[in-house]
Formats: sequence, C-alpha cells, structure tokens
Amino acid sequence: MTDYYEILEVARDASPEQIKKAYRRLARQHHPDVTGEDGGSGEMFKDVSRAYDVLSNPEKRRAYDLGGDPSAGGGMGGGFGFQDIFETFFGAGSGASAQRGPIPRARRGQDALVRLDLDLAETAFGSHREVLVDTAVVCPTCSGTCARPGTSPRTCEVCGGRGSVQRIARSFLGQVMTSQPCAACQGFGTVIPEPCTECSGEGRVRSRRTLTVDVPAGVDTGTRNKRTR
Repeated sequence: MTDYYEILEVARDASPEQIKKAYRRLARQHHPDVTGEDGGSGEMFKDVSRAYDVLSNPEKRRAYDLGGDPSAGGGMGGGFGFQDIFETFFGAGSGASAQRGPIPRARRGQDALVRLDLDLAETAFGSHREVLVDTAVVCPTCSGTCARPGTSPRTCEVCGGRGSVQRIARSFLGQVMTSQPCAACQGFGTVIPEPCTECSGEGRVRSRRTLTVDVPAGVDTGTRNKRTR
C-alpha cells in the first residue's frame, strides 16, 4: 500500500496543519506549471495530491491508518491476507466472537488467594481463624464512573461510542470491512477526560477486610476453602 505519509514527508502523527504545509510546499515544487514537461514531476504532483486528499480528510485518514486505502479501487492490497477475509465472514466480524457494543467498565474482580499455616492441633481438631484480605471495592469518590466528581465520561470520538472500529481493506473480493476494538478507548466506548484522583481512573480502590475462616477438623495440606463474599 502506498505510504502517503512518506510522500508528504510527514510523521504518522502529523497534525492537520503540518499536513497542509507539507502539501503546499510539495505541490509548488512538483506542479507542472513550475517543472514544465517533466513527466516525473507530473506523476509526483498527482501522488502528492492523492496523499493530501486522504490525509486531510479525518474519515479517510482514519480508514487509511486502519489499513485501508480510500483512494484505491479493488484488488489485493498490502497488509491484507486470507486471515482477514476469514475473519470478515466467520470471525471478528460475525458470530459469537464479534464484539457487540462497548465493553462495560465494571468487571468481575479476580479471586484472592490467602495461604494459612496451621499447627498440629488446628489440623487435627479444626479452628476459627481471622485473616486479612486485600480486595478491590467500588471507588467511593467516583462511584465507579472512573471520572473526577463533577465530570463524566465522554463518548469516544473515534468509534462514536461503539467500542469498535471498522477496518477497510482490499481483497480479491473488493473492499471488505472487519471490526476490531477501538484503540482510542480500549473498547469501552467512552474516554475519561479527567480521571478520578482517588482511584486513578480505575473505578475501584483497594480495601482491606477481615474474614473469619472455619478450618474443619482433619484438614489436609492443600485443601481450599472458597468464600464468595
């Protein structure tokens, strides 16, 4: 696939103003009225114009950065293989593996594993032990929104709140699209402009609590006692 950033001699994170300045400079340099009948410069002027047409348009640039070339027609493009085609029809773009809407920020926490060392009497006759457990609880400051009080999450401008973006690519079938999690919001559909300072935008904070564990008589080494709360 043609590297439009290289043609305009700008970085991939160049601002719209930098792209415009680069285009004006190169367009003046390679314009046929300036170079005369030099065919090479004429072709270069077309390439520069094509690159600017894509990179100056936010939607076209986003599609190009995701692997597609909005200015090109059909045919097998660079960076697109049979795996992309398969995912389009049977994988990431459809079926059980497809992402359906944004990922909720509130997720189930992981299990905490606490090891107890028992003496011989406790092993033989059982006992009641109190243990300290570090857990994660909903942040009391932001109530789990991850945002600083007085502010709120903002809909992601890249994916429009869907949590996923469509990738335009070329194959022998023509232009096809695949869906993948949005890199700008990590699939959440929202971004946090001002994260909560208490939980650093995580929505949860660490909390230490005391649990009473009933150790049954005759317990063996490696026995696990699972508590749901």
